[in-house]
Amino acid sequence: MSRIYGVHATRDALFQNRVTKVYLSHSFKNQELLNLFNEKGVEVERVDKTVLDKLSHSAIHQGVVCEVKPYKVYALNEVLNSIKGKTNSIVCILDELNDPHNLGAILRSADIFGVDAVIYKKHNSVSLNDTVAKVSCGGINYVKCIEVTNLSRCIQELKKNSFWVVGLAGEAKEDIKAIFKDRPLAIVIGSEGYGISRLVRENCDLLVKIPQSGHVPCLNASNAAAITFYEIRR
Repeated sequence: MSRIYGVHATRDALFQNRVTKVYLSHSFKNQELLNLFNEKGVEVERVDKTVLDKLSHSAIHQGVVCEVKPYKVYALNEVLNSIKGKTNSIVCILDELNDPHNLGAILRSADIFGVDAVIYKKHNSVSLNDTVAKVSCGGINYVKCIEVTNLSRCIQELKKNSFWVVGLAGEAKEDIKAIFKDRPLAIVIGSEGYGISRLVRENCDLLVKIPQSGHVPCLNASNAAAITFYEIRR
């Protein structure tokens, strides 16, 4: 059973009709959510804070934890068919990202900037879970998530469908302003420790960097994604 916690994530899951049961602290008084629980006919149980802490793995839950239906994972072809003919499509490819906080933040930014899908590997990569849902602030309910077994094959399929594949790499010669915005784009974000893997890098049409003037070596993966999404939509 999947769980989410926090006011924003709960509200969005309710509107998506994904909540099956709710655990509330005895002091929870958010009337909007209380009304929604009643309207949706969701089972509500009042519990001690210690129970909520255990259910949320001691994360900040704001007095509410929900059991929800499993998150839908899409097939690549399913998403490609839904955006066929759309010239300003963006998909984000995550190359062995491991931090659920990064995935959650990327889903949040993806929703804000109109990214059509986020693609990640089925193995050796973070997938959808409670922490991702919490950090995404509801973005997990709106951005289509695709699990694939082989990123290189996925990239080749995207190219067959007119996508231009752009990888973020600190050593790249071009900066993100070099990204053409008049075609479908696939933005590749590498892992937290190693960046983009060799095979995936070789399949990119272009490598770009975000200009930096400070002293730290690189941006957090989710921050880099948000900046790139904004630049494309700007």
